[in-house]
Amino acid sequence: MKLFRNILMILGFTGILAMPYFFDRIGSRLGISLSGVTEAAAAPQFTSEALMDGSLQSELDSYVTEELPGRDVMIKVRNQSIFSAFEKSPNQNIVIGKNDNLFEDEYVCKYEKIYPPAEEAYVRELCDNLTFIRDRLSESGKEMYIFITPTKVRYYEEDVPDRFKAGAAFTDMPGNYEIFKEVLSDYDLKVYDSISYIDTIKDSFPYRLYHRTGTHWSWPLGTQVIIDMAAWLDEESSFSFSKGQMECVEVPEPVYPDADIFDSLNLFLDPYDAPYYQANFTCEPHEGERPRLFCRGGSFMGQSLTTLIRNGYFSGFTYVENTNIFRDDLTSFETFSDYSEMDLAAELDAADIVIFEVNEAHIPSMGFGIIEYIMEHPEVLS
Repeated sequence: MKLFRNILMILGFTGILAMPYFFDRIGSRLGISLSGVTEAAAAPQFTSEALMDGSLQSELDSYVTEELPGRDVMIKVRNQSIFSAFEKSPNQNIVIGKNDNLFEDEYVCKYEKIYPPAEEAYVRELCDNLTFIRDRLSESGKEMYIFITPTKVRYYEEDVPDRFKAGAAFTDMPGNYEIFKEVLSDYDLKVYDSISYIDTIKDSFPYRLYHRTGTHWSWPLGTQVIIDMAAWLDEESSFSFSKGQMECVEVPEPVYPDADIFDSLNLFLDPYDAPYYQANFTCEPHEGERPRLFCRGGSFMGQSLTTLIRNGYFSGFTYVENTNIFRDDLTSFETFSDYSEMDLAAELDAADIVIFEVNEAHIPSMGFGIIEYIMEHPEVLS
């Protein structure tokens, strides 16, 4: 009996040791991989100094964890168990709301005012700086526009878990968007406010504004917004902007980024917010001189301004999204970490139109530092 028990223990221990190889084989056969951005751990350097100060052990632990066979499958098994059995998010940055609506924690905390909104003094300084930049660009015959985009929370606040509302600490303050709009009314900056436009169409819009599985607006909404923005630019700009139109086609799979935060959960489950749509944009022939564009903003530009870029509204462009720079080719890009790495003076000098996109959640950090950089280096405007 004792021998039999020992044999079972040995077989069980051997099975546990073999599980990574077993999961690795399954993952290879089924093509299972993880979504999201990860930084691969470097192979540790075996030195006596690293051994004595403990860094070798730490680096070895990170390396083995990253390179463990079957890791992708095991992570998905864990995440699916947490999501299905406990109805919890396996990603601390993602909130599972009511009706299985997914939100990014940062956007919920900012909209529900768990984080303090921007103060009026800051926003006025921001608008003063934008006015200075606009005036200097105008002296060189260039046009500058502000493009405001909304967060998903604004239109699906009823799906936000109650604990966020209970934890709101700054309810007596206006939100980022509200204070920005109030202060902007004292300035003559040219602003395309997609929130105001969406508010006029949201009740009759035949498609989802945002998918439950994504953090960005749906392709139909992003395309509809840019159609309206092009008409607005045609009125505001000295350049002509052709009239656009949209036709939506139902597709079997989500079109990126319709399921971007769902994918970051790394589940076996397929995205669950069908139908998804591909928004096909067409426009009238372009008339007159086409401007060159410089735009700076976040990922909401990906479903809006890129539509105009792809359809020939500009003679050329420099498109700066987060830490990526696209120049006259949306299929390749370079990355940067500081504006000093970019010849900003040459970029702005070549542009006819400058657009700063800001999502309402990021008004306290509008432009991702470019406005502050320009104010510290005004020579880039000359």
